[in-house]
Amino acid sequence: MIDVSLGAAMSMALLYEQALQECGPTDPATWERGTAYARRLMEDGLFDDAVEVYRDVLAGRRSALGADHPDALATGHSLAFALWTRGSYEEACEVQRAVHSARRRVLGPDDQDTLTSGANLAETLVRTGRPAEAREVLQDVVARLRRTQGPDAPATGAALTVLSSVLHDLGLTEEAERVCAQAAEAIVRAEGPVSERAVQARSNHITALLGVGRAGEVLADSRSLVADAERALGPDAAVTLHARHGLADVLRRVGRLAEGVPLLAETVAGYARTVGADHPATLHAHAQLADWLAASGERERAVREGRACLAGMERTLGPEHPDTDAMRRLLAVIRAGGG
Repeated sequence: MIDVSLGAAMSMALLYEQALQECGPTDPATWERGTAYARRLMEDGLFDDAVEVYRDVLAGRRSALGADHPDALATGHSLAFALWTRGSYEEACEVQRAVHSARRRVLGPDDQDTLTSGANLAETLVRTGRPAEAREVLQDVVARLRRTQGPDAPATGAALTVLSSVLHDLGLTEEAERVCAQAAEAIVRAEGPVSERAVQARSNHITALLGVGRAGEVLADSRSLVADAERALGPDAAVTLHARHGLADVLRRVGRLAEGVPLLAETVAGYARTVGADHPATLHAHAQLADWLAASGERERAVREGRACLAGMERTLGPEHPDTDAMRRLLAVIRAGGG
C-alpha cells in the first residue's frame, strides 16, 4: 500500500519502482506506471527527470515490441516533447524525425498520428534553424490534412498558421500573407470570429498585411478586431492585448501616432496586470512606448518609461543581454533629445 501523504509524484515514483522490481522493464504494467509518472513530472516542471523516465519506458517498449510498434512510437513522441520542453531542441528534432519517418512507414502518411508528428517536427525544425526543411514538411502535412480532415479542421488551421510563420522567416512575405489569410479564414469558418483562436488568427493576418506594406487597408479591420476581442474575451485576455498592440502599430504606421501612443500605454498596463511588468511581452511593448513617446515630443515621460523598461530588462534578461543593451542605447538617444 502506497502512503498517499507522500504526494502524488512520490507515490507514482514508488509505484513505478515497484513495477520495475517486480515485473521488469519490458512489462506493460511498468510502461503504464512509468508513463503516468513521466506525465506527472512534466506537470510539475521536472523536465530532466521526465526525460529519463520516458527514455526508460521507450527502451522497454522497443525491446519487447520493436522500434516501429505504434506504442513505442507514441513514447518516442512523448520523449521528443519532453526534450523540447526542457530546451534540448537538437535531440528533440532527431527523435521527432525518427518518429515521423517510422509513422509514415508503419501507419501511413495520412494517419492522424503521422500528421501530428509531422507538424511537431516542423516546429522543431524551425527552432533548430531549418526553416526550408520545415516548409517542405508543413506543405505536405497541410495538403494531407485538407484532404483527410477538411480545410476547416482545427489541425489544418494550426498547420497553416505555422506554415505562414515559416514562410515569413524565409523572407517569402507575400506567400506568408496568403497562407496566413487561409489560416484565419479556416479558423473563423470553423469556430466563428470571436473564439480565442479566431481572434489570434485574425490578428496574425493583420500583422502579415503590415509586413507586405498594406497598413492602409487594415485600420478598420484592426479596430473591429479589438472591439470583438474586448467584448467576447475581455480587455485583458492575452489575445485581446495582442490585438490592441497590433492596432497601436497600425495607427503608428498610418501616421496617427497621437492615437497610437495612449493605446500602446494601455496595452503595456494590460500586459503588466496579466503577466507581470518584467515579462518579455511587457518589456517589448514598454520599449516601444518609450520610443513612441520620444517621437511624439514627450521626452520627459519617454525617459521615465525608458528607465523603468531598462530596469525590468536588467532584472529579467541581465545587463549584457542584446535587448537590454538596445534599450540602454535607446534611452541614451532619448535623453540626448533624439528618438
